[in-house]
Amino acid sequence: FSLRLFDPDVGLILSTREEARFRDGMLGLAPTRYSAGSCTAPGGYTSGEHDGEQFSIGDLRTMSEVCSMVAAKGFDPVCKDWDREFQAQGNSTAAPSIQQV
Repeated sequence: FSLRLFDPDVGLILSTREEARFRDGMLGLAPTRYSAGSCTAPGGYTSGEHDGEQFSIGDLRTMSEVCSMVAAKGFDPVCKDWDREFQAQGNSTAAPSIQQV
């Protein structure tokens, strides 16, 4: 995070590998990506079968729960809830809009 002192445009990513308490505490550092509801099984988003995980998930909250936490801390959750290429493949998993929080 000290890299932002030298380059304020560096992106900060907080993945679901981290525990919820840690991620909540880091929110004030303005992460550029804050994942939620992740599936770590190989092919987990394309098939119904899950043959294990690539890594363990530390934050098991849903997208709605994370958006609620972000809003409760005074920030605006912004979700990329669609992608034309993703939808073209028949995968239309949409994230909640801010109105649902």
